[in-house]
Parts: sequence; C-alpha cells; structure tokens
Amino acid sequence: MDYMTEEQIDRLASDTGAALRAEPRVRLSIAPDNLGGYWEGGINGHFFRIRTGVEVEVPQSLAALIAQSARVRVEAERAVNAYRGRGRKVG
Repeated sequence: MDYMTEEQIDRLASDTGAALRAEPRVRLSIAPDNLGGYWEGGINGHFFRIRTGVEVEVPQSLAALIAQSARVRVEAERAVNAYRGRGRKVG
C-alpha cells in the first residue's frame, strides 16, 4: 500500500478548497440539538464548524454533507428509541 505524502495531502486540500470556492452557494440554518451549539464536519482536509440556529451560506457539497449528517442522526435516534424505556429482548 502506498501512503500519501504531505505534499500530496496539501495539494488535495488546495484542490478541494478551490473546488469548494467555485461551487454554487446554499443558504441554510442547522437546527440546534443537545450536542452543542455547532455542527462540525469536513471535506478532504477542509473542516467546518458552523453555529447551529444561525442562517449561513455554504458550498453546495457541504450543504449535502450537512443534510446527510442530519438523516443519519435521525435514523440512529430512531434505532436507539426502540430500546429505550421498557427495552427490547435481543436475540
């Protein structure tokens, strides 16, 4: 297995940054949750920390990542809720 060099990582991050800057922008507001006042995530070495409950403008691919993150959180919560309260027999 070949490992990436620091130079390749920096170039990837720079290419990603250029691609993100060129994308159409999307305005959105991330619903606050009980995990803190920020949504955090990244795309190929570019990391974002976005305050929840505040309208912001982000690149389209970051908006897609935020939406995917929200769907995963909802699905995970739904799966966990089945075991809250009385519980459920496993196996």
